[in-house]
Amino acid sequence: MTTIPTAAVKATTLGLNHVNLVVADVPESVRFYTQALGMQIKQVTNEITFLTTPGAHDVLALQAAGGELDRASGKTRRPGDSGGVDHIGFDVADAAALQAVIDAAQDTGGTLPMQFAGADGLPTAFIGDPDGYVLQLSPRRPTDGD
Repeated sequence: MTTIPTAAVKATTLGLNHVNLVVADVPESVRFYTQALGMQIKQVTNEITFLTTPGAHDVLALQAAGGELDRASGKTRRPGDSGGVDHIGFDVADAAALQAVIDAAQDTGGTLPMQFAGADGLPTAFIGDPDGYVLQLSPRRPTDGD
């Protein structure tokens, strides 16, 4: 058996795999994220519904609070309890798309605690989902690689 010296292997990841949110009402959260953010259902299990953004590889997992997975982990988790995470950021295409998401979020039980223009003049909004998780929405900023 050949072993690779650890110094020869650089510690890297292939990217963020998923974010898991414990939610009070999975169908309500699915409705919010599909209607307000345009996410699509990727997979449904007994306790978790996995959503993805069309054309992207991101995954948002919506886990039912108080289920078998909670009990098996030994953790007591409450919907909206961020555990030190401040917010989750999402890109939108432009200012018009941002306003469409804000409107849809408010129509599906979301809140708009903050909206402003950054130093670069691009608008940013923070919305709250039905469980109180905070989402930051900003137009995708051009980079040298785009």
